[in-house]
Amino acid sequence: MSTKMVDSRPIDRHQESMQQQENDPLTPSDELQESAGAIEQRLDRLEHMMADSISRLDRLQHLVELVLSEAHLRRREDFSASEGNPHWSSEGFPILRRNWPVYFGSDRQDDELAAENFLAGGWFARESWGVWGSDAVQAIRFALEDYRGGYVTVHLGLHCFVPPGMERPSVDILANGYFLGNHKLGPMGRVITLRLPPSCIGDGNIVLQLQHDAAASPAALGAAPDDRILGVGLTMLDAA
Repeated sequence: MSTKMVDSRPIDRHQESMQQQENDPLTPSDELQESAGAIEQRLDRLEHMMADSISRLDRLQHLVELVLSEAHLRRREDFSASEGNPHWSSEGFPILRRNWPVYFGSDRQDDELAAENFLAGGWFARESWGVWGSDAVQAIRFALEDYRGGYVTVHLGLHCFVPPGMERPSVDILANGYFLGNHKLGPMGRVITLRLPPSCIGDGNIVLQLQHDAAASPAALGAAPDDRILGVGLTMLDAA
């Protein structure tokens, strides 16, 4: 009579589980890795789609600006500059013609543009190169020619007195009370470009305010015999 042998060794449940995972083609960790990879691919596709959308919006904005520029150019070409046309707006602002810069040097004379008319307050007498601001705050006024809405680009030729060893001062620029930006200015002249939105332009009459954060006297600092407190130096104003 034969006796059946029974294996009495304890069953290693952990070992069985490990063997089962090895035989399984996909474990939970593999599924998580695949899921993370799929999410990353989707995020990459979304990022490319967003970049493409931003690029299209930029091209559309550029196209709109070109159309507006062309419209303004056609209006200027249709505008007849006869002797009877007024040079002042109904609000008493001097009219600034598009792409017709005003230069503030005293050696440049233009009866039609009369540079002094654009200096609203806070300025010394004009000099051959332009005009110095008096103290920390200066104002410029003008009316846009034939304004019919939209953004307007304004250019200012500016510089500042910088004492030896000192940092370049900051100048805040506002249009009709709207903050347009802060600019670091030095002794070398710069052309500052300002983009004026319709919300601050209103009916086309504009007051630009320049706020110097460190107006100083060259004489007080031993840099020159000039005892005036110099704000911003202004050479040119233009609208496009």
